[in-house]
Amino acid sequence: MAVVIMRHLDLIYLAQLERYNSARLRGWIARHWGIVLDGRGALVQVAVLGVGVFLAWSPLPAIAFYIVWLVAGMWLKSRWSSLQVSQQLQWTPRTIRLVAVTFLLAVAAVLVTSGLTVILLSRLIVAPLALLVGIGLAAGLLVMSEVAAGTVLVANLSLAPLEQAVNQRFYAAAKARMRQYPGEVVGITGSYGKTTTKFIAATLLQKRYSVFKTPDGVNATMGIVRVVREALRDDHQFFVVEVAAYGPGEIREVCEILRPRIGILTAVGVQHLERFGTPERIAEAKYELIDSLPPDGLAIVNADDPGALRLAERARREGRRVLLYGVGEDERALDVRGKEVKLSSHGSAFRVETRYGTVMFETRLLGGWNIANILGATAAALECGVPLEEIADGVKSLTPAPKRLELREEGGVIKLIDVANANPLGAQMALEVLSQFKGGSKILITPGLVELGQIEAEENRRFGRAAAAVCDYVLLVGPQQTQPLREGLLEGGFASSRVLVARHSGEVTDHLKAIVREGDILLYENRLPDTYLELA
Repeated sequence: MAVVIMRHLDLIYLAQLERYNSARLRGWIARHWGIVLDGRGALVQVAVLGVGVFLAWSPLPAIAFYIVWLVAGMWLKSRWSSLQVSQQLQWTPRTIRLVAVTFLLAVAAVLVTSGLTVILLSRLIVAPLALLVGIGLAAGLLVMSEVAAGTVLVANLSLAPLEQAVNQRFYAAAKARMRQYPGEVVGITGSYGKTTTKFIAATLLQKRYSVFKTPDGVNATMGIVRVVREALRDDHQFFVVEVAAYGPGEIREVCEILRPRIGILTAVGVQHLERFGTPERIAEAKYELIDSLPPDGLAIVNADDPGALRLAERARREGRRVLLYGVGEDERALDVRGKEVKLSSHGSAFRVETRYGTVMFETRLLGGWNIANILGATAAALECGVPLEEIADGVKSLTPAPKRLELREEGGVIKLIDVANANPLGAQMALEVLSQFKGGSKILITPGLVELGQIEAEENRRFGRAAAAVCDYVLLVGPQQTQPLREGLLEGGFASSRVLVARHSGEVTDHLKAIVREGDILLYENRLPDTYLELA
């Protein structure tokens, strides 16, 4: 019973990771039959049922069956592997409702199966009622375990109308709150760079104003709704919001609540291509932020990104006010330009040219991509009245956004934590940063790149070929998921003996103990949710 309950909680946890989207949960179930159907557990429980039927024909007391059943259950529990590896189930009100409905459905399945089993056996075998009830309950738990995924899916589907009504009530409350909010909203979106740009923009604006930014990891509709309702205050002069899109219309939905006046577009890439289907749909989703700006609004766009630049040109054709930022000394008409860039393992220095003047910037943020993020945030701060010299001081004090090329040193080992940067360009940039470090072995730990649709395998091969030119060891997390990445490593001439493979993140530490020495540099690139676990 304990194992069966844990199976249900694991599947509810996966529903939570899929944002309670029944279609995506159904897709996960279809791809992971080896986990959904517990073959080992089913065989053990069938064997227990067989023992029960045998005992019905023997003179042994019914207690013998319960002892066998208990021993079998203890053995199963000792070999149980939870799907909650990188995170744990969050007990929100919605989760509690889903657990309650799942419990009712599961209990109904046990009672029906147990009752039918007892009735059938009582007609075929003359045995003590205590034994027949035990066999019936064992049969009920067997069925309950094997249909756990279906039970959770049905419970989630049955709750959908209620949850939609609850969400609409929260949505309306947040919308009413924002109509009363006297401050200004800065919205930030992009396939990558939006979280770091949010942290930088908030830091620069705080030089002069009271600023509130959405917490790390909060970028979807209901998370933002909750922050608006519970944390945003009238004395916050600026509200800096990161807005993500997991499907068409989501950014527009958030912007209907927030009504931003300034929108920053960092990039338009292929991240979440699997969800959107085509790059054009991704671009259209990102444009929803610009399209939501008022007539006096300002779109701040990264001119170094071709996809973002095309959307900037579209916005200008529609008569919108657009400000461009970028890096380089070319002839482009940039409103905020970075030039004379010097990169190192300690950060970067570069000159910034604007219509307000020219200033030298220095930052501890690693990588060339962060220069673009700083320029975008600088453009927003200038628009909001922060002087360029104060912005330069703020840039000097910047620290990395959590888990985005975050530098740590532990026990003489340097760790670059970039687990929240799951896109092809970000991965290439992280390797460039890794290459700038001198000293011990350079070790890459990664599960590869996902949600890239038809180009996923090739992008992982390209990632592998690039890693082969930089790394001394590579630890792949997930043998099946990382197969294309391994192929790319070998194509790049990387020695197979220096490629290690872990089934999941829980095994990474054990593998690293065998190879890591003082002075080594570890790059943790990307972290996949537990929906990608390979435990079957």
